[in-house]
Amino acid sequence: MSPTKTSIIAQLAQLRVLPILVTDDVEQAIRCVTTLAEHGLPAVEITLRTPNAMNVLREVVKACPTVTVGAGTILTAAQLAAVKEAGAAFGISPGITPLLAKAAAESDLPYFPGVASASDLMLALEHGFDVVKLFPSDIVGGIKLAKALGGPFPDVRFCLTGGVTLESMPQLLQQANILCVGGSWMCPASLIAAKDWTAIGHLAAQAAAAAK
Repeated sequence: MSPTKTSIIAQLAQLRVLPILVTDDVEQAIRCVTTLAEHGLPAVEITLRTPNAMNVLREVVKACPTVTVGAGTILTAAQLAAVKEAGAAFGISPGITPLLAKAAAESDLPYFPGVASASDLMLALEHGFDVVKLFPSDIVGGIKLAKALGGPFPDVRFCLTGGVTLESMPQLLQQANILCVGGSWMCPASLIAAKDWTAIGHLAAQAAAAAK
């Protein structure tokens, strides 16, 4: 049974941190996701930023059935349909458009649009999305923007990504309307390329502990 949006939000609320994985290699992706899960991070966002990303997503979903595997960098309705077909547990976009928001609202794939302003957020809410990604967090105002938007939009919760670090994470997570943060610092491309799973495990454990 595929997870519901409610169950995914509940898991993100518990974990408080979502690793973001960018890799084009299936074997390395599976090993990385397994390592993250073993060290306290059993949910991951695989971005569609590489040519083979859809295949990576499909194979990780098959190989890691106990991990909540989502797809990020969804830019079009066609990509949204494709990640659902590939078995993604949820979808995330860096931004929002009327076409994509409509397609996501009509799909039963749990989905979190990206926002960077009050107007973006109003568009998200028009289509029923009250849990959104704030991106790029460090550039658009991060915790200050989340706090400011909490006034007119008290029921919205944010996942902050973009420039989040292990050091900045605890302060961000103290803000009541920030559900979780996301980042790639616990699975950087350099360590994946070096196949340094020990280091990735250490970074994952650090992130999981800091989110408690």
